[in-house]
Amino acid sequence: MLMLSALQQAWAQTQTAISTNIFTLRGRLTNTHRDSVLIYYENNEGKSLFQSRPISSDRFIVTDSLTRPVSAIILFKDQGETLTDSAFDARSREFYIEPGRLYLSGDPSRPDSLKLIGSKSQDEYVMLTKSTAATRAEMKPITDRYNKEKDPERAAQIGMQFAPYDDRVKAITYQFFLNHPGSYVTAHEMISYVSLLGLDSSKYVYSSFPEEIKQSPDGQRLAAAIQKLDAVQPGNVAPDFMVKDISGNAVSLTECRGNYILLDFWASWNRNSRQSNAHVQEVYNKYRSKGLIVIGVADNDSSPQAWKNAIAKDKLGEWVNILSGAGTDNDINDKYAVHFVPTKLLIDPSGKIIGRFGDTNNTHADVLLDRQLAAIFKQ
Repeated sequence: MLMLSALQQAWAQTQTAISTNIFTLRGRLTNTHRDSVLIYYENNEGKSLFQSRPISSDRFIVTDSLTRPVSAIILFKDQGETLTDSAFDARSREFYIEPGRLYLSGDPSRPDSLKLIGSKSQDEYVMLTKSTAATRAEMKPITDRYNKEKDPERAAQIGMQFAPYDDRVKAITYQFFLNHPGSYVTAHEMISYVSLLGLDSSKYVYSSFPEEIKQSPDGQRLAAAIQKLDAVQPGNVAPDFMVKDISGNAVSLTECRGNYILLDFWASWNRNSRQSNAHVQEVYNKYRSKGLIVIGVADNDSSPQAWKNAIAKDKLGEWVNILSGAGTDNDINDKYAVHFVPTKLLIDPSGKIIGRFGDTNNTHADVLLDRQLAAIFKQ
């Protein structure tokens, strides 16, 4: 009897362990016009997974092993249907799934009507999105005009209006991170905010995580992003790159050594960047005779004509102008962990970074740059 009792207890513990490492997503839909549900998420090792399940009588079920909350993309389509990128974006919704019993309901033809219950992480994500909803609603008319505008220069002018709204969203989101250090939502969303929040703030949020989140794939990705930003702070050697400039000439950072180099990360569509261009012009005119080189790195890979127009309009053609190479193996923004423009890095003749200005939206960035240049060139 003692042996039987021990076996029953062991079996019960095994079943509990199994049940806590599985998610079961049941869908009950209304007004269904699709026969398949697609779900994209990460497995326990952080590798991308994809499941497709049939919808029958407005219902479906998806289940798999899962040991932690993860971000998932869910959408609905017909079997054999090929979706364009725009159709995929229009139909998809991001949810946070986690081990346990989850229930999805709503109208697949209206993704915003879909609701997921049973996930604490999803509840936290809803809290975050609601906290920024008012600001994003104010942005929507600008976003709509920006997306509809076909002329790159006019689109750039519209894009300049985003900055104050982006600042508000950043502040609200950072407060959420501070208030929810034990949330997988914080770990996942923080990855794209590292450069924007700055090294000290990012390290502070990460240090508040429990060990299980630090060891999760998102926690490890966040640590890597922080480490990458840390590696391009003052005192470190500037990463090299070789690209073609606006005239088709090869540009190498290493070949520019022996001079002080100002890397100016900017974009034609960014208001603060365009305003900062006049200051860069002043700096260049003041110190060019003393050996200062300016290299403008533009986040305009998808709109090169707008980049060229802005260079002509803002009179930036006297120095080297290159594109960032976004999405390539030679992505300069990625090399320097730049996700916010304008950002400026000052590099000394030995190739060492000696100043980083502005990527956390520091309103005194130009003043600090001026002070450092004046000290270097004894002006």
